[in-house]
Amino acid sequence: MKTIESCLLMSVFIGAWLNAVGQETPVYRAMKQKYPDQPAVYLNKNRSLNFFFKGDSLQAQEVFEEELLILKNITEEFVRSKVYGSSLTPVSDIVAKTFAWDGKKFKEQEVKSFQKTSDADAGIFFDDSYQYSFVFPSVIPGNRTYLRYTNTYKDVRFMPSFMVGNFYPQEITKYTIKCPKDVSLHFQTFNDNSGVIKSTSYEKGGYIFYEWSASDVKHQKFEESAPSASYFAPHVVVYVQSYKQKGKTVELLKDLQSLYQWYTTFIKGLPIESSEQLKAKVEELTSGKESEFEKVKAIFYWVQENIKYIAFEQGMRGLIPHPGSYVFEKRFGDCKDMSSLLVSMLRAAGIKAYYTWIGTRDIPYQYSQLPTPMVDNHMIATYLGTDGTPYFLDATSKHTAFGFPSSMIQGKEALIGLSDKEFVIKKVPEIPKEKNVMVDSLRLQISNSMLVGNGKTWLKGYPKIFSGYQFSRSINDAQRTYVSKLVSKGSNKFILKDYKLSNLSDYEEPTKVDYEFQIGDYVKKIGDELYVNLCLARPYYNQYLDLDRKAPRENDYRFIQDEFYELTLPSGYEIEYLPKDAKHEGPMLGFEFNYQTKGNRVTLHKRIHVDYLMLHPEQIKDWNSSVKEISEAYQESIILKSRK
Repeated sequence: MKTIESCLLMSVFIGAWLNAVGQETPVYRAMKQKYPDQPAVYLNKNRSLNFFFKGDSLQAQEVFEEELLILKNITEEFVRSKVYGSSLTPVSDIVAKTFAWDGKKFKEQEVKSFQKTSDADAGIFFDDSYQYSFVFPSVIPGNRTYLRYTNTYKDVRFMPSFMVGNFYPQEITKYTIKCPKDVSLHFQTFNDNSGVIKSTSYEKGGYIFYEWSASDVKHQKFEESAPSASYFAPHVVVYVQSYKQKGKTVELLKDLQSLYQWYTTFIKGLPIESSEQLKAKVEELTSGKESEFEKVKAIFYWVQENIKYIAFEQGMRGLIPHPGSYVFEKRFGDCKDMSSLLVSMLRAAGIKAYYTWIGTRDIPYQYSQLPTPMVDNHMIATYLGTDGTPYFLDATSKHTAFGFPSSMIQGKEALIGLSDKEFVIKKVPEIPKEKNVMVDSLRLQISNSMLVGNGKTWLKGYPKIFSGYQFSRSINDAQRTYVSKLVSKGSNKFILKDYKLSNLSDYEEPTKVDYEFQIGDYVKKIGDELYVNLCLARPYYNQYLDLDRKAPRENDYRFIQDEFYELTLPSGYEIEYLPKDAKHEGPMLGFEFNYQTKGNRVTLHKRIHVDYLMLHPEQIKDWNSSVKEISEAYQESIILKSRK
């Protein structure tokens, strides 16, 4: 295979790069000039996929090849590298080396040592994925690292997409597929309105070749709160619809029905009848509850509280759940196991419940777009209410109230299996801001230049759920630190003096935090006047987004933040100036500030709402306009004047 430097020789630097001037090759000088701020550039980043038949099954091997030219002396991030594999996609034939320039020619320095280790993390009980770690030698500016390896796809349903773009620029990137004529492929391109990806196809030697390529690909800048690159980077998804073998057509991912029929094979072997112990627990949980709704709720909460989440990533075990009775006995499992237990317990109670496949918001695709396993990475259970309303039961989401989907599946399509052949697609609702509320009510007094007070905070919806994770992981000093961060306001001189928590373990009541605090040097005195800014908390103050931002900005949930401030005027002072009310209704960020006087007290009701899950680049102008409005409103202070 020709390297990209061979292409550059023919097209730009014909016969030049071997004739060095000093310690630099023409290619190195040209790339330094083209990418002056970049630490490295991919001269080529290619993938070649070859389909073949092994026995009666269709498999594929993919060769990954990349060549990286080092431009700056920032070597640590380029020295160490890893290649990943698993039982379903084993890796082989790793070749890694450095082309080191000695002033006259390049010398190959091949990597000899590859260390194979497991890549399991602390939350995974068993993981058959592994990695080969290695170190490139002589990684200095002007040298090139080269890596080639092969992945085998034993099941061709699990093929990755071809992603264009990286944190480093790419001179040329190419994806080539060699496919027997009896294999039917489907291609779909995403996020390429400007036509970055070029494609072609041709026949040769009884095969069909498909090629996608892109050149002069700019680097992807790290942008805060960006979703996965598949939301915005140009890429191609390829999947096998069907193939012919021995005169018969084998359907793999022809349509959504094909995908569902495959998924049903994962649950067909699960026993219908539950163990006597599981049935007894169901009877105990549902005893005395008249409505089906209350029975479902009781079972859901029990699974949430009593089954420990531990993932399994062992080949097809990553797709096949354990029987519900087994999970009930062991008291641990992953998302599939918790779904299996929920279905088993609900059915034992005589309630219809269904296995449900779904993707989290890490994945941009929907089943209506792509009938492939790329759409989902999660499993839940679904209960259909007596009126047909679906309740999405994700027991892995601790602290989540019944009726609330986990935040990570909002807006996603759920594939609900009704029977061996029947399924239905239901969209998980995006929870409106009115159900996710943070309320803070404070009573304040001035003591010299210090502001002292007590507050009451209520958390409902996702704010309660997210804080629940923090509270469950923290005790003693760590808990105090989290509470201080949660209620902190005013300045870095905020001191949490005391606090009390309520309703932490109650799924359906708001979490409450009662606290006392002080803020030193907050009140400014100029002559006989005191200046007090009642906007103690200033979220989104000057938080403008770059108009050149390329990636969307992701938000966990929509919400409303209500704050009530009541300041008692110090003896001998009266109000000299009260800020005007302010209001702004932006499409994603809005607010309303309302000031009032009541005797010797001043009050401020401040309401802020954030109303988006994904803020797209074309919406940044509107966002910045709202940020400007709220930042200006934050500047207003109350002025108190001495009557003496």
